[in-house]
Amino acid sequence: MATIRHRGTACHVQIRKVGYPPVTKSFSSITVAKRWAKATEADMERQFSVSIPSALTVSDLLERYECEVIPTHKGNRQEIYKSKTLRKYFSRIRLCHLSVSDVRQYRDLRLKTISPITLKRELAVLSSAINHASKEWGICVAKNPIRSITIPRTINSRSRRIESGEEEKLLSASGELKRLIILALETGMRRGEILNIKKSHINFTLQTLLIPLTKTDTPRTIPLSSKAIAALREQLGDSENIIPIEGTPLFSYKPDSVTQAFGRLCKRQGIDNLHFHDLRHEATSRFFEKGLNPVEVATITGHKDTRMLMRYTHLRAEDLVKRLG
Repeated sequence: MATIRHRGTACHVQIRKVGYPPVTKSFSSITVAKRWAKATEADMERQFSVSIPSALTVSDLLERYECEVIPTHKGNRQEIYKSKTLRKYFSRIRLCHLSVSDVRQYRDLRLKTISPITLKRELAVLSSAINHASKEWGICVAKNPIRSITIPRTINSRSRRIESGEEEKLLSASGELKRLIILALETGMRRGEILNIKKSHINFTLQTLLIPLTKTDTPRTIPLSSKAIAALREQLGDSENIIPIEGTPLFSYKPDSVTQAFGRLCKRQGIDNLHFHDLRHEATSRFFEKGLNPVEVATITGHKDTRMLMRYTHLRAEDLVKRLG
C-alpha cells in the first residue's frame, strides 16, 4: 500500500508490501509521485503473485533444494545434514515472511551449541537456497536476510601441529590407514583427494600424481616424495589383489570411515585433540620449513588464496632460530 506525504514542496512516497522491504522515493510533483507508486505496486504484484506462493515455507524451499541442487555438490552429505537442521527450525515460517529477526534468533540459538564457523556453514546453505530459487525457480525474495546478520568470528584458528613422538605413534597403524597417514603428511592432500587416487593418476617415472577432482575444481599435478611413492606402491600391490576393476580408487575407505579409524588410533595411542585434517596443516608447515616459497607450496596443496594458505601454516619459532643465526 502506497503512502504519500507532503514535506514542503516535495512528495514523499513509501510503499510497504509483505515479502518486500519498504520502498521510498521523493518527487517534486504529486502527479509523477502517484504514477510511480502505481507502477511500482503493479510490478510488485506481478512478481509477487508469480514468484512467491504465499503458502511456501522456508522448509519447503530447502526440501526442494535438497532434492534438486545439493546432490550436484561436492560434500553433499554434509550439506543435506545442514539443510535438515535448518528445516526443523524454519518448518513453519513462510518464505515471504522470513525476516532478519528470524535468522538472528536462529543464530543466537545455534551459537549455544555450535561454533561460529559451523553456524556460518549452515546459514550458507540457506543463503544459497534463497539465491538459487531467485535465479532459477522464479521464487524471488526481495532481500536475502542472511546478508544482514553478523556472525562472531572465531578468535583462534586451529593450529595443531604434531608433537614429538606423535608421528611414530600414528605410524604404528597398519595397512591402508598407515598409508593414508603417510600420504597426508607427505603431500598435504585433502582426505577426499587421497581416497580418489587411481592407478592411472600416478606417474612413477616422473614421481608425480594427478589430482583431477579438487575442492577448488582446479586439477593439479603434485610431486611425490620417496615415502609417498613407497606408500602408493604398497597400496597398489594390495589393491590389485582386492579390486580388479580398472579405474577403481586404490583405497577402500570411505571419508567418514577414515575419520573414525583415525580417531580410534589416536585414542589407543593417547594422542589428544588431533584430527586427520591436521595432517594437511602439518604437511603445509613442513613444506615451508623445507624452504619452499608460497607459490611452490600452493602448487602442491592447491590453495588459491595466500591468506588461506597462511592459516594452514604454523611454523615453530624454535625451528626458525637456525635461520636467524
